[in-house]
Amino acid sequence: MSKKKNSGLGFAKIAQNKNLPPLVLDQKWHHLFTEDGKPKEVAKLEQKVNKHLSRQGHLNQEMKELKALKNKLMKNIMDNMEETSEKESLRLQENGRLITEINQRMEAARKELDELQDLMKMDNDQLMVETMEFCYGIMNHNETEREELASWISKTRVELKKKIIRKDAIEDKNKEIYAYLHDIFGAQVTGAFDLKYADEYRKTGK
Repeated sequence: MSKKKNSGLGFAKIAQNKNLPPLVLDQKWHHLFTEDGKPKEVAKLEQKVNKHLSRQGHLNQEMKELKALKNKLMKNIMDNMEETSEKESLRLQENGRLITEINQRMEAARKELDELQDLMKMDNDQLMVETMEFCYGIMNHNETEREELASWISKTRVELKKKIIRKDAIEDKNKEIYAYLHDIFGAQVTGAFDLKYADEYRKTGK
């Protein structure tokens, strides 16, 4: 089994034990993808979770409206139970029928909400797995590059130190040679050759 599959199974096991809120509602989650955009599978799962949330909101609103209507009908029945006219009796019967229908619709909505909750968790958990796969993939790649850069910097520092030591040694050697030439041939002769380190030599005070 590949490393990616192993890590995916590990993330999935973690997700099963967590009651994660919908990731699509977390702005920090969206910021994880600001540079490269969302991978295809992440975008697909995001759409599914958004669809679940939209349906959930619709059902909750429907339940709220049905409950309010049921309460209104129940109050009407209670307020008119003593009415004996045929017209009122038929109206009460119709209210009763409507309440039965409302109860059926509310029960169907509750059942769908329960099923939707299970689907939401399944897709949200998978979205968490895909997110972790994507982010850890980036971090692993970045860590490899960081190690390569750290190694290059370390080698460059050593090489730079060697170059500086060599540069200083060359400068010291040239000064030494110039000093000997000056002592041997004198300032008039060495000056006639316009040597490169004449000014530097003068700074030494010799």
